[in-house]
Parts: sequence; structure tokens; C-alpha cells
Amino acid sequence: MGWKIIEIENADSLNLFLSNIIIRQDNNKITIPINDIDVLLINNYKLKITINLINELTNNNVLVIFCDNKYLPQSLLIPIIGNVSTIKIVENQINWSTEYKYSVSFQIIKSKILNQSFIIKYFKLDNQTYDDILSLVNRMTNSDILTLEGHAAKIYWHGLFGVKWKRFDDDYYNKLLNYGYMVLRAYFVRSIVKKGLDPRISLFHKSIHNYFNLASDLMEVFRIIIDYEVYKIYQLGEIDFYNHRTKIIESFNNKIFINGKKHFINNAIDIFVDAIVNQDELLPEIQLDYD
Repeated sequence: MGWKIIEIENADSLNLFLSNIIIRQDNNKITIPINDIDVLLINNYKLKITINLINELTNNNVLVIFCDNKYLPQSLLIPIIGNVSTIKIVENQINWSTEYKYSVSFQIIKSKILNQSFIIKYFKLDNQTYDDILSLVNRMTNSDILTLEGHAAKIYWHGLFGVKWKRFDDDYYNKLLNYGYMVLRAYFVRSIVKKGLDPRISLFHKSIHNYFNLASDLMEVFRIIIDYEVYKIYQLGEIDFYNHRTKIIESFNNKIFINGKKHFINNAIDIFVDAIVNQDELLPEIQLDYD
């Protein structure tokens, strides 16, 4: 798997030559080996791209994200065949027991809320906010995880951005969060398909409009990656969407702790999804590597 995140904005066309992607603009061209690329982020809706290149990108499991004219992720390029054992894995997925779903959902939400409390503590925000979030974790049960998740989220966002701030308002920091979450979900979709799971068959997200409900489930633990980057931007007090979305994209080159060991984020996601494929009783523990 490659490691580079390539963002295409001003190019005229993308072509395939041997095992390389050729980026052309006017009379200039750049050649990049496809094996070096992990993510290709296309921010130019007028760009021309060849079918041969599209097929080669999917064959090499490159995550391709197409953005709209507002630079927001709009669609993904994912292969139809992701794993030689797909049928067996999906059969197991369809037969997940209610007990297993509850157990995994509980662990995901608990880990998410714990990491939210760590964000509050790391940035030395209100101690009461940290204590309040932690108290919710300590009284969680399978029957009330979604209710407590919502309660924790309200305390968390107020602790970060103030009591007047609302998660789904149309403001700059919500825009950055949404951008980062959409990219994060794309990483999970790639991993889910690669591992042979069906992204539609979920644990607790049930939206009929969401083709990637399972990705929405599993990414919950990893949202703190985006929260952390956006809050650092918030502290600067600057408005510069071009540079800030670049910072968010670059953050995916960082490492996080998974079960106490550092891994690049894309590898950590694969490890996490592997635990779901194997139906492990205990999910890997995720923590940020604070710089």
C-alpha cells in the first residue's frame, strides 16, 4: 500500500502510463508511481480522467475521493470485488447476533466518549466538563448507550466551542468537521470493502439514505482525529478553508495508538476493521498520539 496523499486541483487531465499516474496541466506533466499513492483527492470538477487509470487505481486499492465545486467530498471510487472471501465474510456479517452488535456498539461508544474526555483534558479546558463526560462513561449500560452518547456530545462540544455553539449549525468549524469526517468515512469504506464486509450492513446506524452505515458505525472511535485538528485551528482564530482542509488531509499521515502501539492511521483502521471481521470480543483500544 502507498503512503502519499495526493490532492489534484489545477490539473487538466489524469492518465495512466505503465504503472504511473500522469498529471498534465498546459504543457507540463508530473509522473507519480501508483504504488506510492494511498489517497487521491480530486478537487477539480472539470478534470478529465481515463478509464484505464480508474481501473488501475482500484486494482491498487488507492482511495479516490471526488469533491464538488465547494471542495467537499462528494463520491468515492471503490472496487466491486474487495476480498476473495467476501461471500463467507458477508454471510457471517448478516448473522451477527443481537448480543454481538450490542457488545461492539457499547465498546465503540464508550471508547468514543472516553477519547472526548481526553481531548478536553489535553487542551486544559474546564475540569468540570472532563468530570461530567467521564461520569457518563462510568454509568453506561447497553440499554442507554445512544442516549448517553448524545448527552456526552452536548457537553463535549460546549466544552470545546462554548455553550452557544451547535454541532450542525452552518458555521466555519462545522464545515471543517464535516469535511474531515467525510474523508475519514471514505478511509473506513475502503477498509471495509477490502476486508470483505458489506458497508450497508450496520451495527447501530440505520439511515435508509446512508449506503455506508457500517463505516459510520466504526469511524465513531476515530472522530477524535478530526476533532483534535479542528480545535487546534479554532485556537488560531483564522479563517482559511484552503489551508485548513489541507491541514486536515495531512493529519491522516500521522500515527495513533492502537492497543498501546503506534500505527499510521490507515493501518490502524485496517486493524480495527479486522477485529470486526474476526468478531473479536474485545475491540482494539484507540488513543491519539498527542504532539
